[in-house]
Amino acid sequence: MPLPAELSSIFRSKQKSYKMVLILSIIDEYRTTHNQAISLDDVAKRFLAYFQNSILEGKKVDSPPSGVAASWTEFTLSQTKALLYTPIKALSSILDESNGGLTISFKSTIWDTLNENTMDELQKYALAELDNYNNNLAAPVSLNQSLTQIMNGYISAKTQPFSNHPLGTLLRQTLPTNLKKLTFIDDKYKVQGSIGQGNWANIPWLAVLDKRITETTQYGEYVVYLFAEDMSSVYLTLAQGVTVPLKDRGKKEGYQYLQQKVQEIRELLPLENMQKDEHIHLTSSGLGRDYQVSTIAYIRYERDHIPDEEQLIADLENMMANYNLYADKVINPVSTPNPTFKFTMAHLYLAHGIIAYLGKEFPTAIELDELTANQSAVLISGDDVKHPKERIQHIGRALLELGLIHIDNSHYSLTPLGVQYANAFDSNLWRLSSEQVKLLRQKLAEKDSDASSTSNLIKVINMAIIIVRNLNEFSLEQFNEKFISEMQMQEEWGKVTQENRSRFMLNWLEEIAFIQKLGDKYIFHEDKENEPLDTLTVSERIEHIKDFIGQKGFHYPGSLIENLYLSFKTKPFVILAGVSGTGKTKLVKLFAEALGATTLNKQFSLIPVRPDWSDPSDLLGYKDLSGAYRPGQLAEVLIEASKAGNRHKPYFICLDEMNLARVEHYFSDMLSIIETQEWQNDHIVTSPLIHKDSLRLEDQPVYGNLSLPDNVYLIGTVNMDETTHPFSKKVLDRANTIEFNYINLGQFPDEVGFSNVVGASQAGNSFLRSEYLQLIDVYRDYKDLVQKTTEKLVKINSILEEIHSHVGFRIRDAVCFYMIYNERFQLLSEDAAFDLQLLQKILPRVQGSSSSVKRVLLQLMQGALGKTLPIVELMEDASDLYMKWSASQTAEAVKHPQTARKIAFMLRRLEEDGFTSYWLS
Repeated sequence: MPLPAELSSIFRSKQKSYKMVLILSIIDEYRTTHNQAISLDDVAKRFLAYFQNSILEGKKVDSPPSGVAASWTEFTLSQTKALLYTPIKALSSILDESNGGLTISFKSTIWDTLNENTMDELQKYALAELDNYNNNLAAPVSLNQSLTQIMNGYISAKTQPFSNHPLGTLLRQTLPTNLKKLTFIDDKYKVQGSIGQGNWANIPWLAVLDKRITETTQYGEYVVYLFAEDMSSVYLTLAQGVTVPLKDRGKKEGYQYLQQKVQEIRELLPLENMQKDEHIHLTSSGLGRDYQVSTIAYIRYERDHIPDEEQLIADLENMMANYNLYADKVINPVSTPNPTFKFTMAHLYLAHGIIAYLGKEFPTAIELDELTANQSAVLISGDDVKHPKERIQHIGRALLELGLIHIDNSHYSLTPLGVQYANAFDSNLWRLSSEQVKLLRQKLAEKDSDASSTSNLIKVINMAIIIVRNLNEFSLEQFNEKFISEMQMQEEWGKVTQENRSRFMLNWLEEIAFIQKLGDKYIFHEDKENEPLDTLTVSERIEHIKDFIGQKGFHYPGSLIENLYLSFKTKPFVILAGVSGTGKTKLVKLFAEALGATTLNKQFSLIPVRPDWSDPSDLLGYKDLSGAYRPGQLAEVLIEASKAGNRHKPYFICLDEMNLARVEHYFSDMLSIIETQEWQNDHIVTSPLIHKDSLRLEDQPVYGNLSLPDNVYLIGTVNMDETTHPFSKKVLDRANTIEFNYINLGQFPDEVGFSNVVGASQAGNSFLRSEYLQLIDVYRDYKDLVQKTTEKLVKINSILEEIHSHVGFRIRDAVCFYMIYNERFQLLSEDAAFDLQLLQKILPRVQGSSSSVKRVLLQLMQGALGKTLPIVELMEDASDLYMKWSASQTAEAVKHPQTARKIAFMLRRLEEDGFTSYWLS
């Protein structure tokens, strides 16, 4: 009995054997206990026993994670449970954790497909994959070390004798032998490396050739690592041989031929996570141009930033998968009629009434006449449809081709996929839920061994996806031209019909999250497909961040990480202020790294601010004398974060020592743009930072209408002293200011350390992204909390009005959002959260030397302590009050202790120095 589709490819992607051993452990434990909810402890014991027994038997298996234990015999059960987090997450499509992570089980939909026979098949599948994997461990591939060795040693090697040089042996023999050990490079491939023939080549290479296409690098298509002449980088490429085409056709026509092939292959293949341009730079000689025009796609690795082994292997497997797909199409082309979009449904959700009705009656098959008799429930427009039977039949044919229903002699019923789809409705029947989107995308991505059995509708949707992926940003007219041409319907359909069908298809692609409509433009994106499934709650992820930072030997005040998270969630701009050396910049870097954002993957950027910055050009860029746009450091990050494949990842930009220059001068554009945020199609968008019309034509596609994407988070670090500039209220209104001034020099790293190694855990942008932009978005659900918070702010405003420092709606909304997120995620007590907001949103506005400032501070102190103070007496001398609340003293328990301590400091500065400010250190 074949395995269900959900289980048949769960081991397709693997860099370790953990997934196979986990599944085998679950099966063994289930067959012992016959409980569907299986103890994670028992699974972990079986998992660990496999590796420990294999070592005792002398078998070759994966080594334990480096830095955790020297061998599996030293591995503990608790370390094993921590290790299982990764394969469980990787198999989250079929596995569920429950009972607070104490038990694990197959999802209920998987149990429905499992019986003894399918369980046997799953066990055989896992054992076969495990054996195959372990057999390939005998000669482990070390691409990382090999690539590094070549780039570090090749230039000096060229001054040495050519014959029998170790680098020649590495490229010609060792690496080809090792690559052939990989599971995805079988006998149909030839692996060949070269450092030249008789003399050192300027550009050494290592190629994988499909023998069905070519066995030489002089012509045909192949995968090849190409090393830059200066050894600064190496490119993993899907490329074409140039020698024969240029010899046969001449350079000009040869280039045209190669470029045409590049475009054809790019349209044919997904080529995800690769560059598809001519910006491959290997040498300054004429050969460099040959490589540029012949390269279909590439991934560039810099010498000093070579990824780890797992990433290199994953990249190569992805490249080989695309190469294999191309070879299959070339060797076995399928001659089928062009797919045609023949449905006049403007939106996919119009089919939801039929699905919902069949779901209620499942598994009973429903006659067409019964569906027609219930048209008021089945069709969104109900009784207004003139020909309901024909309409239901038309929609039914689309559902049949999507694999959601069966139709047998006018009897309609749900398929297994249709049942899943029906169970995934949310509160609004007439829209696609996120789970329904996921199901449809999975259906579209299925690879059928018999291409002729794929429905016309699936083919035409996939064809449309390829078109929008290649167009990237486009208008209806641009899509219509290509879509109608691909279907060859220019003559059969009139102009109105053509545009209607194109518009309907775009509506469908928007509903299943392949494109986003912005004004009259469409943008291709795959956010919902790539957004990682976060198995941690917010509080669990914050604890993970704390553990990650603590493991690195850093300690920060209690509730700081919760505060930083809530600040990011409220608005994507945070200021970290305090004396030098308290770890402000390090906190930002560690927080980002804990979420998988590093300098290496370009999700974390440190931009040191210079004192001479006086306008936005230092960050955003400028136009040179020729009119060409030269992007600044910030603009480059925004471009990277805006790419379709990156929209689900958080990007952190740390402006180090932000106030060395006047923030309002160089950061004014960003401050204004932040306030233009609005929702459009599940994304937060802003007005453009760089208007398209201001750029020359060649710069417009990349930099035109560049805005602040909702996955970018800005953090400014601030050292307050006489060399820096103060902040205006425009800056303070738009940021949460977190202070680092209370230092405990007596704290030391933990001697014992952490029992489990806490690694970075990739988090999706949804973890940090704001969910509310206007108070009306959330007022109904949190009305009591909003009113309570606003009442407190009204009282505070009446105090601040005396010194013209009162706040507006922007701060009211930001404080309310902070309090709402805190209540939702249960991170801090309500008083503690409001204490931090007073400290971060109110007190930074207070400064001066007048008695009015002192009176305001005393009134605010009265509120922070939650008791009446003799303000008239304290106006003369407040030393008893602020001495009691100095940083070195233990103060009484009060409502808002952090605010009270800061006010005490500000009062002392006012009495002793004649001036006070939040920013004095």
